[in-house]
Amino acid sequence: MADRTHQRCAVDEVLAIAPRVNRLAVRTAAPATLSDADTRQAQRCAAALGLTDGQPIVTVETLNRPDLWAPALAVLRDEGFQVVRLPAVVDVAADTADAPLLARYLVARSAFVVCTSSDGQSAADAAGTPSLRLDARDPITAYPIRTHGIYTLATVIDLDTGHALAIPELLTARYFRNSRNCGYRPTGAGEIAAAVTEMIEGVRHGWRDTDAQAQFRRAVADAGVALASQVRDVIEWDAAGGFVGDGRLARVQAERAR
Repeated sequence: MADRTHQRCAVDEVLAIAPRVNRLAVRTAAPATLSDADTRQAQRCAAALGLTDGQPIVTVETLNRPDLWAPALAVLRDEGFQVVRLPAVVDVAADTADAPLLARYLVARSAFVVCTSSDGQSAADAAGTPSLRLDARDPITAYPIRTHGIYTLATVIDLDTGHALAIPELLTARYFRNSRNCGYRPTGAGEIAAAVTEMIEGVRHGWRDTDAQAQFRRAVADAGVALASQVRDVIEWDAAGGFVGDGRLARVQAERAR
């Protein structure tokens, strides 16, 4: 009886959680825009840093592993994009009040954003800018909401056994319960380059799912519903109602997720 009571209380506690995001609202929200005055000020700041309007840019949130980023950067430059490292730009302008404004302007102006955090992904969504999020630690809460969003998953390692979890294993209650006992290996250089290439194709030719990507989206949505009463994060990130997003897992990983 005590066990049943504890289980009911745990379920009630999870169901009482207020979501921190409304995925359907993000899906349909109009992009946030800067005022004309703010746009002119941000343009002056960008010009002072050598950024011009003549070349498309891709804003990258972080570049802490040059060995992993090198092939993707080569792809971007070969395709005519100017790569802007957002932390570096913000550091340059850190002594001024214009740093946040410049960051918003660059995200809005970018052909797409490459990020590794939920904040970077959310900033791109707010601006209506396509985004590629790298190294998400679970498939559900980080699932891209807008149709022009793509993500990759970090490789999850069970630290007790050294076993690398397959992507479908990340959609189970067992993974969420044991995630504290897991390590994470970043997305490999080849997969980053492939995902960047997919982003460029989407920006230029439109966003299309492969069968594997559509299948994975359905699996994530179904897992969100199934885990709602067991996993706090699923409700916090509004993934319990059967809709997780219109984006997709990068093609290169979706084929491994079947």
